[in-house]
Order: sequence, then C-alpha cells, then structure tokens
Amino acid sequence: MSQLIARILLAIFVIPIASLIYMVAFIQSERWLYRWINYQTYATYRDIARMRFGFSGLIAWAFLAIWWFLLWRKSVRWNGTRIGLTAGAVVLAAIAGIIVAAILNQSERGFGDFIGSATAPLLWIVATIFVWRETAAERAARVNNSGQDAIVCPTCGYNLTGLTEPRCPECGTQFTLDQLLASQPSRTRADLET
Repeated sequence: MSQLIARILLAIFVIPIASLIYMVAFIQSERWLYRWINYQTYATYRDIARMRFGFSGLIAWAFLAIWWFLLWRKSVRWNGTRIGLTAGAVVLAAIAGIIVAAILNQSERGFGDFIGSATAPLLWIVATIFVWRETAAERAARVNNSGQDAIVCPTCGYNLTGLTEPRCPECGTQFTLDQLLASQPSRTRADLET
C-alpha cells in the first residue's frame, strides 16, 4: 500500500473515530461536570447539557485537528498565509457552529447544541481542504524540483508526462505540441530547437 493510499484511508477513518471520541466525552462529561459544578446552586439542566455538548465538541475537534494536521503536515507547503487562513477557518467554523446551534435550538432545544458542536469541526476540515491544497505554481515548482524532465500544463501545472494527446486532463486546456513545449519553464530554446 502506498503512503498516499494509507493517508487517504486514515483521512476517511478520522470522522468515525472522532464521533466515537465525541460520544465517550459526552458520556464521561457528566461525571466530570459533577466535580466542577454544583447543580443545585446556579446551573440549570439546559446549561449543563450545553456545557456537555460544548465540551464534547471541543474534545472531538482537538482530536480531529491533531489527527488531520499530523496526517497532512508534510504534504502542505506551509507559509504565513496558509497558517493565517487555517486559524481563520477555526474562528469561522466555530461561529458557524454557534449560528447552527442557535437556529436549531429555536425549534428543538438541545438538539441544536449537538448539531452545532458537530458542525464546527466538520466545516473546519472542509475549509482546510481548500486552504491546504496545492496551487498551480506550487505544483509546477514541485515538478520542476523533482529532477525529472516533466512536461507540465502551463495553465494549472498538472504533470502531463506520458499523456498521448495535448490536452490537460486536470483543467481541460488544449495545446498544440509546439505551444506546450514552448511554455515549459524548465526548457531552454536550445532544447526546443533540437
């Protein structure tokens, strides 16, 4: 099994495992909250349920974030923009979770807290897929730095080596062979004329 296949399988299993962690944290949180909160003095049942959903959501989100980061950290070209967008995605996902909880709590109390606490980490994962994906320039640089004599699509940077037609399967752009060869950044004029 290749490393990429293993990573994809681990990415698929993160959601069921995070769900299991969420459920265990929710069940155990009742015991933990008894130690920290005196139910009879100031906390209502709804407040305690909200705290349990929030606590369980934070535990599951922390697990999910650590797993997701460790899984993809070597595949992402980290820079200030990506780090900032990833942190912004945390804030936006949390706000979206709170909004979802507020909307759903109007019709079904408690259920909205559950859905909101589960929505935030899932939205964060979706956001990281867009934030962490490789840009066309990064892909072209990676291919050029690989030491192979690859032909890349000048539009999106997809590696076209081995294809039998001058059309990029990634973005669909068509080229003549002369246009394709002339657009290669690693090729010199002498290479093209021979």
